[in-house]
Amino acid sequence: MKQSVVEVQQFSWRRVWGVVAVSATLATGFGGCVGSAGNGSGSDGAGGDGSGGNAGGDSGGGGKPVDIFDPVTGLKIGTPPSFTCDTKAVPDSVGLRKLTATQYKNSLRDLMAKTLGDETEAMKAWSAVSGAVAKFPAEERERTPKDLHGSFRQLDQDLQQSHVDVTYDIATQIGTQLSQAPRLAKLAGACATDGNAANDAACVTDFVKSFGERALRRPLETSEVDFYKGFYGTSTGIDPLGFTDIIAGFLTAPQFLYMVEHGDKAVPSKSDLYQLGPYELASRLSYHFLQSMPDDALWAAAKSGSLNDSVEYEKQVDRLMDDSRARKSSEEFFTDYLKVADLPAMDALNDRKDYKALAGTLAVTNMLKTNMINDAVDMFQYYTWDKEGGVKDLMTSELSFAKTADMASIYGVSPWNGQGSPPSLPAGERPGFLTRAAFLATGLVNTRPIMKGVHIRNSVLCDEIPPPPPGAGNTPVDTTNRTTRQAVELITQQAGTNCKGCHESQINGLGFATENFDSLGRIRKQEVQFDSTGKELRKLDIDTKAIPRVFDEDTREVSGPRELMDRIVESGKAQACFARNYFRFTFARWEDETNDACALEKLRVSLNDGGSLKKMLRTVALASEFKQRKIAP
Repeated sequence: MKQSVVEVQQFSWRRVWGVVAVSATLATGFGGCVGSAGNGSGSDGAGGDGSGGNAGGDSGGGGKPVDIFDPVTGLKIGTPPSFTCDTKAVPDSVGLRKLTATQYKNSLRDLMAKTLGDETEAMKAWSAVSGAVAKFPAEERERTPKDLHGSFRQLDQDLQQSHVDVTYDIATQIGTQLSQAPRLAKLAGACATDGNAANDAACVTDFVKSFGERALRRPLETSEVDFYKGFYGTSTGIDPLGFTDIIAGFLTAPQFLYMVEHGDKAVPSKSDLYQLGPYELASRLSYHFLQSMPDDALWAAAKSGSLNDSVEYEKQVDRLMDDSRARKSSEEFFTDYLKVADLPAMDALNDRKDYKALAGTLAVTNMLKTNMINDAVDMFQYYTWDKEGGVKDLMTSELSFAKTADMASIYGVSPWNGQGSPPSLPAGERPGFLTRAAFLATGLVNTRPIMKGVHIRNSVLCDEIPPPPPGAGNTPVDTTNRTTRQAVELITQQAGTNCKGCHESQINGLGFATENFDSLGRIRKQEVQFDSTGKELRKLDIDTKAIPRVFDEDTREVSGPRELMDRIVESGKAQACFARNYFRFTFARWEDETNDACALEKLRVSLNDGGSLKKMLRTVALASEFKQRKIAP
């Protein structure tokens, strides 16, 4: 009698639960003063969902950064943040980390190709199951009190019934495809089609071992080999359906669907902390950089034990970083970090005459949002992989990464073909990523300086903004005979209001400094206002002078975006915040400033003093924290 998929899952889960603590979300799976929506014209309200940033500022210590002083008054402005490393601290670990949708799909495709050893046949089989694979639920950027707009998809560890149903369907379809008669010899070897009954039993056993170790990403134990052979049933000959069931069993096993880490040797003087075994380390490296199962070279290094050698390990890290798939992996990080998926559709108001009048000759199509997102992410990719740059480059670059005519039109340059050096923007006009259309455009007639300020404070500086007072988001913004900035100041900075403290000291100044760009991201000197028929009503001069207070004590005024970006770079807060965010992406969890300070400080230091983004990517993989995990008894 054949074993059912339920039986193999129960067997596999018993092995997993005995060593690794399952997260609460998995267990249950089984059984500020700032606003969003404004008035009809779409400008900021006085409150709403814009607040709720990353909890806590950076802790002091670490590299002992030099205090910053006002060159005019001589008063201390602030101290660049760092993290105080306690070498005795034990970092936490995600209990049982599931593969993301991308990792799961890549693993299936790569496993099929590896198993068949024939790219053409593998692609045919993959195409046949693509409909089922497309139904696998994608992760979401979960909204939490630490980030009300949603953080990284990597942090979404929820398990729904739909995951269980879809993975079963996918597994059985893949099993059927791989075990078809024309592919059987490629799947299990010549023994599956040679007509020699004497070697059939060994043929099945060898298949279980070879397919199983790549599916589970480690060699199988004897008990596991016997267990998975049970899927084949009682047939003594070659049975394609038996191979189908074995494949389905492996592809629904927790060890395939999750990164199961038992640990190897205990870390001295660290309670409950263990070094990862070579196969576990190979998987962690591969899924981090390639978003898929280990390739042949990494598998061989794990199998030989050479991955435990520091020199060989560094070679593997460098090799994986040179793989084109590493660039794709960083794209996911940058996309989530920048929150560019939240950008509204640019063409939603195309039927409004005032919006069409604002757009003028700019082609506002349904692709403009996508082009804006690509433009922003391409900047980060360029300074990571094409020309090694750091946070200062991201904050001050005057190169254009616009590849489409609409984006090039917004920036006033020629489109970039993606090769060589990107075109230069007009000097001093558009420094850094925060002046690119994806961070300025609203899809509305008016700009939203509040939301710009909140994004910088939360996502770039990692400062916390208290929640807004109840109903703050319902406050209308009246731009009659006043600029959007003036209207926002009127309702948020009046003495005696609940909003003044947060807006004046933490939000508005950061948003006002880029009011020289309109709601489609184009440079402007005046704010042009229209009536509902599209008739121009007035032109009002723009004011970009502001006190952004990057540090609370810093009351220096900036004249516009360039000085704002210089203040942010000078502060060191963007570097520390970037380190926090890459930590979250890497370890699929929020940081603990005490227990994770050592890893955070390594990342921060790697970005300091002109350190590059690529260096930071390498630093995290070489860190001891990357090669260890906590396993609570």
